[in-house]
Amino acid sequence: MGKPFISIIIPALNEEKYLPNLLKSLSVQSNHNFEVIVVDGKSKDKTVEVAKTFVKTLPQLTITIADHANLPYQRNLGAKEAKGTWFMFLDADNVMMPYAVERMNAFIVEQKPSFFSSWIRPDSNVINDALLALFGNLLLEGSILVKRPFSPGPFTAVSRDVFEEVGGYTEGLKWGEDVDFSTKVQKKGYTFSILREVLYIWSMRRLRHEGKLKFIQQAAKAAFYVLLTNRALTNGYEMGGQMYGKKKQRINKTVAQKLAKTIQKLMKEVFE
Repeated sequence: MGKPFISIIIPALNEEKYLPNLLKSLSVQSNHNFEVIVVDGKSKDKTVEVAKTFVKTLPQLTITIADHANLPYQRNLGAKEAKGTWFMFLDADNVMMPYAVERMNAFIVEQKPSFFSSWIRPDSNVINDALLALFGNLLLEGSILVKRPFSPGPFTAVSRDVFEEVGGYTEGLKWGEDVDFSTKVQKKGYTFSILREVLYIWSMRRLRHEGKLKFIQQAAKAAFYVLLTNRALTNGYEMGGQMYGKKKQRINKTVAQKLAKTIQKLMKEVFE
C-alpha cells in the first residue's frame, strides 16, 4: 500500500464507548487514501482492545501507547509517526461523514490551504443542540472577521510542513491548545481557511455533563481572553471518556430555554 496523503491522528483516553463510532465512520469513507493513528494515553478501560478490532477494516491503522495522557502531547506523538503530507487531528468522540476525506482531499487540491477546519452538526436532533452548533459555526466564521482565527480541537487539518514549522502543539496545556496552536500558525503568516460543509458530527457529551450554561460561560471567557490578549486560556479541561461515566449534572430547563431564545434572537439579527 502506498504512502497515504492524509494522516488521521486521534488522541484517546478511556474512550471504549465512543472511539468505535469514529473508527467505524472512517472505515466507510468514500476515499481511502489515509492512515489512522490512535494514540492512547494509558487507558484503564478497553480503548486499545476495541481499536485493535478495526485492523481489518482500517488496514493502515496504527495504535500507539503514550507514556502519559495529555492531549497536545498525544497529538504530537501521533504526528511523529505519521507518513502523510497532511495531518487531520480528531477527537475520539467525533463521527465523520462518509464523504469527509474525499471533500477534504478536493479542498486541499482546489483551494491550497495551509490549515483549516469545517462546519459541524450536533449529535442529536434537539433544537437547542442545533442552535448551539449553528452558533459554533458562526463563532468559527467570526474568528476570521476579528482577526483571531482558530481551528477547533475536535477537527483541525494542517499540512505537515506548517505543523513542523510551528513546532506542533504546545505540550502540557490542559485547555486552549487549539487556540494556542492556531495563534502560532497565524504568527508565521499562514491563513486559516474554513471548508464550508459539515464534515463531522460534534459530540455534545461535555455540554450535557457540565450543563450548557457553564460550558458557554467558559467558552465566552476564553473568547474574550483571546480577543484582549491574543493568547489562549490554558486550563479548565480534563481529558478522558471516564469523565462521562459519572453522574450527570441536572440542566436547568428554564436556563436552557432562555439560552435558546437568546441564540435565536442573535441568529435573527445576524441574518436580517
